[in-house]
Amino acid sequence: MKAAEKFVLICCLFQGVLCREFSISLPESIEALRGLCVLIPCSFDFKEQYDEELQNSPRGVWYKGDSWAKHKVFSSKTTEDNKIDGKIIGDLYRKNCTTIFYNISESDSGEYYFRIVSGNLKYIYPSSLYLNVRASPISPSITLYKEDQGEVEDQNEVVEGTSVSLICSARSPCPFNPPIFTWNFPPEERKQEQNHNTRFRSSQLNFKATRLHHGLNFTCTATYQLQNMTKSAQSSFRLHVLYAPRNMSVSVSPSASVPLGSSVSLSCSSDANPAVLNYAWYRENREQIGTGKHLTISKIASTHRGLYYCRAQNQLGDQKSSVYLDVQCEYSSVFKYYINLESSFQT
Repeated sequence: MKAAEKFVLICCLFQGVLCREFSISLPESIEALRGLCVLIPCSFDFKEQYDEELQNSPRGVWYKGDSWAKHKVFSSKTTEDNKIDGKIIGDLYRKNCTTIFYNISESDSGEYYFRIVSGNLKYIYPSSLYLNVRASPISPSITLYKEDQGEVEDQNEVVEGTSVSLICSARSPCPFNPPIFTWNFPPEERKQEQNHNTRFRSSQLNFKATRLHHGLNFTCTATYQLQNMTKSAQSSFRLHVLYAPRNMSVSVSPSASVPLGSSVSLSCSSDANPAVLNYAWYRENREQIGTGKHLTISKIASTHRGLYYCRAQNQLGDQKSSVYLDVQCEYSSVFKYYINLESSFQT
């Protein structure tokens, strides 16, 4: 291998130290809200031969347009001619060009290019940022986290008793005026706000899931305070809670007091999610006498008197409920005669 080729190879291995090139780090796009400020994270680099030039009072300039036609809209030195009110808050000496534009309007939407000017260092970077200024905020996103399970994508199911968190994230283009979050949640649940990163803010709602949360819509509202008004956007999340059978009950038709020789129907009901897989019927001696939601007993005898249990079961557990069946014996014909005779004398 020739010496020149070896040098190129070594240079590539140590790129960024010996073979730096002009480069810039910018988001491809940023969503901003009309009337707010917007933070543009930015950093740049250049060939090592310009290192000393950066010490000559560097100036950052932003251009708007496209790859063919650009016009200057902001300079960190000549603020009088700026088309956009802003400030470079990054340290240009440290190659940080992070910028804030204030009071953005929809007409400010477009492609933005950064230029560094310092002595003989004058370079406009070809990579651009697209700034999209909206009249209304984007709706926040809500993500479900389960205890010891981390993020759950495209799923809203939790088992009763599980500790869960709902994370509501909203864009925060202006670090000095972040959105304010509100939830439509019961008082016993708690929330906390946190920084998700410089471009997003989030609010976390923590609670333990119960069957009372099943089918409930959790709504998060992000409110932005503009100069003379507020603008809000909201999203909702419907929680699906799985739980074992609850609220068991047994009904008897026509009644639990049954004449001897007649028939009676017992019905079992339960609240469960997922739905009950099976119902089973038992006597008080634990003898199973039937399955299904309904049990019919024909030609009632005195031996049918006693407790009857219904058990409902799904994948998460079971529950029992009972009813006492009282069998009423009919009087004999002779006893009925004396009862009727006594009634006639009383009249």
